[in-house]
Amino acid sequence: MRVATSTLYNQSKENISRKNREVLDKNSLISSGKRIRKLSDAPVDASRVAALKTSMSDLTQLQRNVDTGTLWLEGSEESLVRVKEKIDRAKEIAIAMANGIANPDDLQTSALEVEGLIKGVLDQSNTRIDGQYIFSGTRSDIRPFRADDVNSPNTIAYRGNATPFRVKIGTQSDMVVGFAGEEIFSSDTAAIDETNNCLDFTEKRAGAPAGEETVLTALVDPGTYSRQGLAHAVEMAMERASADKGAAADYRVSWNESEQTFTIAEEDGLDPARLDRVSVLFRSGENRHQSVGAFMGFSTDDIATEPSRQPLVSRRGVQWGVFNSLFELRSALEGNDKEGLHQSISRLAADHNNILSSISEAGVRAGRLDTRHDLIKDLNISQDATRSKLEDTDVVRAISDLKLKQFGYESALASTSRLLNTSLLNYLK
Repeated sequence: MRVATSTLYNQSKENISRKNREVLDKNSLISSGKRIRKLSDAPVDASRVAALKTSMSDLTQLQRNVDTGTLWLEGSEESLVRVKEKIDRAKEIAIAMANGIANPDDLQTSALEVEGLIKGVLDQSNTRIDGQYIFSGTRSDIRPFRADDVNSPNTIAYRGNATPFRVKIGTQSDMVVGFAGEEIFSSDTAAIDETNNCLDFTEKRAGAPAGEETVLTALVDPGTYSRQGLAHAVEMAMERASADKGAAADYRVSWNESEQTFTIAEEDGLDPARLDRVSVLFRSGENRHQSVGAFMGFSTDDIATEPSRQPLVSRRGVQWGVFNSLFELRSALEGNDKEGLHQSISRLAADHNNILSSISEAGVRAGRLDTRHDLIKDLNISQDATRSKLEDTDVVRAISDLKLKQFGYESALASTSRLLNTSLLNYLK
């Protein structure tokens, strides 16, 4: 069968063009490094690659969150360690001045040092990381603690909120990485243990001769108490002591939130009263140095109520926390108040434990973030490897294929050249 020259030419041209496209395609695979350059290249794999890229983007954001959280926790831990050191120094001063023979100059020098410690704690309470205050709750753009007088603070107010700052560390999980500073520096709870759980008091029974009083010691159960909770715990402790060795009196110990005062008195319910008088021995009691009164705002002198139902009332504005403990220590030093110094020792010991607990909490959270960091990193590596298998070019195989396609292209050119090499000279041989 005769085949026209034009047909041979067209077929050869199409064959060469196809071989050329194959060479260009393989070359593009190698130069771009991508097996999938458009959706039509591999629709199913392209869809999987898009999903993987979205997931990896989310993981990258979570990684940034974890890094931010780690930075905040490390900053918090470092600041709180410095606060703890200042509390320990304040406690050393209180012990030295309470147990030694201090002259007025020593006391004033120590008071000035404590004032410096107050300013130091204030600086640490206003620590910033990347321009954000880490002890301000979620109001991280606002300086959390402000003193009434920067040169000689007497009151320090908290301006943050009570909601700790959180970061998202998973699709459905987050973690607290900041602190509400009020919980750390201006505590609403008091830690009571064997070093500060005593209350020495006396009962004079109704009608008993003058001077005939029973000395009792109330032991508050160890624990962490709110102000209302502490009032109830002291009431129970006094009633247990009275039932054991005293007049079996019923007591009323309460916290007045509006006045911020504690009161102690015999309960009104019994008639007539079992007692003529109740005295609390803040100065002369055998256990005065372990007195729970340090947290109740009473004076450091012995106080008595007569009749017994007339309440003993603490000073107004009872506050707990590092700043208030340091303020009271400074006042005790300035006034040479030995019992006030002993009460400060107890308060500062509780503050030390509270700060230490916060340091431990920051360390535990930082450890959890380290674990999360490693997990996210491993997931990112795994997903990137899967994406690479689906999307990236197998360069070794692509080069081998390119060589084959080039050989095929060159062979097509050579065969076509011989096939279409027609000349009049060929017929003259």
